[in-house]
Amino acid sequence: MEGIENSYGRLFLKHQLPKEVNHLAKTLKSIVIIKGKVTCQRCHYQITTEARLPSGTYYCRFCLVFGRNQADRPLYYIPPHPFPIANYLQWKGILTPYQESISNQLVKNVHAKKPTLVHAVTGAGKTEMIYGAIAAVVNAGGWVCLASPRVDVCIELANRLKAAFSCRVTLLHADSEAYQRSPIIVATTHQLLTFYKAFDLLIIDEVDAFPFVNNHQLQYAAQQAAKEGASSIVLTATSTKELEEQVKSGELEKLTLARRFHDNPLILPKFIRSFGLLKKFTVKNFLELLLNLSVSKGKQDVHC
Repeated sequence: MEGIENSYGRLFLKHQLPKEVNHLAKTLKSIVIIKGKVTCQRCHYQITTEARLPSGTYYCRFCLVFGRNQADRPLYYIPPHPFPIANYLQWKGILTPYQESISNQLVKNVHAKKPTLVHAVTGAGKTEMIYGAIAAVVNAGGWVCLASPRVDVCIELANRLKAAFSCRVTLLHADSEAYQRSPIIVATTHQLLTFYKAFDLLIIDEVDAFPFVNNHQLQYAAQQAAKEGASSIVLTATSTKELEEQVKSGELEKLTLARRFHDNPLILPKFIRSFGLLKKFTVKNFLELLLNLSVSKGKQDVHC
């Protein structure tokens, strides 16, 4: 039964498919022609004419680390299965009014299947603000994936979600332990290539970070990993031109928070020209004067 349980929503090559799920498996063409280009169905990489086996069969080099996907062998996937309905959220923290406003809107947007961008400064409490949206899905038996381009971020997120939710939280990256299906998956964006139409809610943290940003294959993987019509949330502290264009076109609703968790407004730097003062002071004496003044007032300065 464990082989069946852990196969729901996953994408396999033939040799990766557990025997006990053969009767459940559906097939997908591994490599197709799209607009005249030979294209991998797992990662959407456009395959060059050089990427062929001795037999002449095309294969994909981009996603080779997950097993060789080649044109003469189909991909296999197992449709997802719902989880038990329960109240999994056990976090007892209190959100600030600003955080709560975004949290409530995220829950509404998840129910409405409205893609959302949360643009909030570092330290704003983005993780806590998505707890409500995650709970809205997993409490109803749905499946949530929180993905990030960075392994260290995934590890931190998994630890925080394990403390906030009573259900199992699975961490998935290249060096993680054996995969165990659970209502909440925390994964690197590369691992999304191993899922197919699986998640009811897909959240991508640090959507602006390498290697996800400007990476067509990983962005395609995110689309393929979510169910058709699934809810989606992207999180960032530094929005991109592409994201802002999606907001402008109505593809994304943007929620912004420019305050950290302690609810104080951001300190905005002031630029002061001080070239004339250097005629009266040496650079060393001038910097000592400024630094002593800052320390006496309990402030932080950056001098260039």
